[in-house]
Amino acid sequence: MSDFIFSLRRDGSAQLDEYAGTGADVIIPSVYDGHPVTVIADNAFSWQSSVRTVMIPDSVTVLGEAAFSWCESLTSVEIPDSVKTIGEWCFIGCSALRSVTIPPMVKKINYSTFQSCASLVSVVLPDGLRSIGPEAFSECRSLVSVSLPDGLTSLGDNAFSSCDSLQSVNLPDKLTSLGINVFSGCTSLSDIVVSDRHPVFRVEDGVLINRKEQRLIFHPFMSGSYAYRIPDGVRIISEEAFANRVHLTEIIIPDSVSVIEEKAFYGCRGLRSVRLPASLTRLGSYAFHGCISLIEVTLPDSLSTLEYSVFYACSTLVTVRLPASLRVIASCAFSGCGNLTTVNFPDGLVDIGDSAFEGCRSLDSIVLPESLETLGAHAFGSCDMLQSVSLGSRLKAIAPRVFSRCRSLNQVVIPDGLVEIGSEAFVNCTNLLTLQLPESVAAIADDAFDECRHLMLFVWPGSAAKHFADVHDIPYSEV
Repeated sequence: MSDFIFSLRRDGSAQLDEYAGTGADVIIPSVYDGHPVTVIADNAFSWQSSVRTVMIPDSVTVLGEAAFSWCESLTSVEIPDSVKTIGEWCFIGCSALRSVTIPPMVKKINYSTFQSCASLVSVVLPDGLRSIGPEAFSECRSLVSVSLPDGLTSLGDNAFSSCDSLQSVNLPDKLTSLGINVFSGCTSLSDIVVSDRHPVFRVEDGVLINRKEQRLIFHPFMSGSYAYRIPDGVRIISEEAFANRVHLTEIIIPDSVSVIEEKAFYGCRGLRSVRLPASLTRLGSYAFHGCISLIEVTLPDSLSTLEYSVFYACSTLVTVRLPASLRVIASCAFSGCGNLTTVNFPDGLVDIGDSAFEGCRSLDSIVLPESLETLGAHAFGSCDMLQSVSLGSRLKAIAPRVFSRCRSLNQVVIPDGLVEIGSEAFVNCTNLLTLQLPESVAAIADDAFDECRHLMLFVWPGSAAKHFADVHDIPYSEV
């Protein structure tokens, strides 16, 4: 018993609190000091790298949270039929575990229970199982197939994500709740079995669709260049539905689609052509992030917001046509689009977020509309070829580093009404020779024009800009 540390519970049973031994093959006692052992406590075997096999007695009903977590040498565990509850993270990181049979009284597999069990090839699930929680089997990279029991009603977010050997799975008729990204990163998954009578889901040409919500959930990974037409009637393209389908070259989206969710086409490196329909009202964050072959995008007039990183690092994107309806361009929306040469900023645009166009090295000129009220930090930082900028009259502040390292910038029009110029707003704009600052400017950060070695300011007599030039020894002329 010296290898085991127990405590007594209020109901008179015993709990195994900790395994303190060094043995590889562990047989857990069924009785401690005359009391039946019913619970394996949270973290009882956590990080026990020497343990290879475990036999759990049939007196045990509860396996606690993280009870066997990160037992990286554990190859076999016998879970008795008496167990009713298996806690969250119970076997997370048991990278040598090859097979597991879930006892018949277990109704739910909890959050991350078998996450990162990289050698797991066989899972037997009981008929009475009703729910599989978020990330329960994520990163089980050796798992080839799963037979979900008929009584299962719910699959949580990322339940089987990154199971990149998983080839087939069935969705039973009672399964009506499917979380986000359940099969994300399942690069081998080609056979999703759904009966014709299923009340919620259907499979069309290998593509999983929620028929009630008209939501396209999962498109299988394929080899060889191909184009795909989304079925008519689909309204929502789910998060990561096409993420990292690197051989997809063209996507045809019907007019029924109104929402493209986060990361829907993330990392589609071969995607060259996409037409966004007039019905589209939302384009989610990272939707086309890293689509490095995408050349041209026309956005429909139904969009009012471009969300975070929506076209981030689309490095071959040359032309973007922004719709008249657009009001917000969120942070990093076009950051890293190094070949982007032309952007039309529509009247009515109110907000350009932080780093929205940072690193767009091929932009040569921008005219910001009179409607623009907010221009975020780094918005046009490192736009190496940017030569001319015209700001709108409603803009009150140039945020920190908005035009930092724009080394070709030589013409900036700042209208009256601007109040503040932030830290390093024009730092390293080495080709900026002259700049007229309106009388309305009241605050200029000390380092706003650092490394602008040849700059001459045009300022109003008695203005804050004149005082700034005097204090920082910057050449100026009064207007």
